[in-house]
Amino acid sequence: MIDTKVAAAVRALARHRNFRAAADAIGTSPASFSRYISQAETYAGHALFERHAKGTSPTPAGHEFLTMLDALLVASTRFETGVERLRNSGPAILNIGCGPLVTRTVIAPLLAQLLTEQPDLRARVLVRATKEPLEALRSGQLDVAVCDLTHTPDLSDLDLQVLQKRPVSFWARPAHPLHQVPKVGVADVFRDRFITAHLHRHWRAAIANVLGGTEEAWKITNNLPQVECDDFALMTELACRVDLVCGGMREDFAQHQDLGLLMEIQTTETLTWNICAARRKDTSFPALDLFWGQLCAQFGMT
Repeated sequence: MIDTKVAAAVRALARHRNFRAAADAIGTSPASFSRYISQAETYAGHALFERHAKGTSPTPAGHEFLTMLDALLVASTRFETGVERLRNSGPAILNIGCGPLVTRTVIAPLLAQLLTEQPDLRARVLVRATKEPLEALRSGQLDVAVCDLTHTPDLSDLDLQVLQKRPVSFWARPAHPLHQVPKVGVADVFRDRFITAHLHRHWRAAIANVLGGTEEAWKITNNLPQVECDDFALMTELACRVDLVCGGMREDFAQHQDLGLLMEIQTTETLTWNICAARRKDTSFPALDLFWGQLCAQFGMT
């Protein structure tokens, strides 16, 4: 079996394409890192990387080796997850990954319902707007992911459920100048000071299109947001204190609206989320099956 430090070094070098940067990324010395790569190439029986003036790149054998390392990581993580469930004398823990847009609109009501029906249900929820939930789903760290999947080209190993479209709303303090404009275009919103969760390529393309799709539109889009955070509690708190426009789901702003701290900006166009749910095809246990069934029934596209 390949040493975990050696495997980590190979992955780091493939990602960073530079020995020193890759060594720094995994927290080891350049000398130790070079030794790990040499051990990997001896283990594989082939050169895994081409060295050139601008850095390194995987050889054909390197690409194949990396694919096998990925498969090994997935199998190892699933094994450890299975052993953890075997050790656990109580009910299995349901590991959920999601983007911040669905925490109050989907995850909270579903978990509340399931906890009412099964009081001993145990769950962990990872909230990220980046690719992390889907990567964790594939490796076995998560059982279900509810997030945007447009950044993932290969979904063949997953069961998918497209969620019903929901409008994204924009909010700001009552004294914000945009509330004084009779008709606010979404483009005006994005030209203002903006705070939101991580904007991946689907949202950036949609925003650039709203702004006209020009080079200037992409320049504006690439500078968004002024503040980025996947925690809506922090975002709404900051929007109450500073003239920042905050985008999200209406449920995330309901309490602040009731208190008069934030008002919805009435826009002439509507943007909708692009959310799917995913689970691995080879995984099934009662808590997961119950959550998935309720998710598809209540929030899935009909």
